[in-house]
Amino acid sequence: MSIFEYDKEEEERKLRKAEYEAGVESGIAEGKRLAQKEGTIALSRLGLPVEQIAMALQVDVELAKQWIGDK
Repeated sequence: MSIFEYDKEEEERKLRKAEYEAGVESGIAEGKRLAQKEGTIALSRLGLPVEQIAMALQVDVELAKQWIGDK
């Protein structure tokens, strides 16, 4: 077998692994964003100013305002 021969199974394995890793990264990012949104709403209910909430949770002030308005 030549080193230049195409190994379909190996290529499919590599592709599945890359897709899995991308999915994991996407899930982590989505989970972080959901936690930020829930935290924004919770801190808003405690009466904290939206600017402080945004700074504490490292989100944009406008996004925090939108999340608070959506609750």
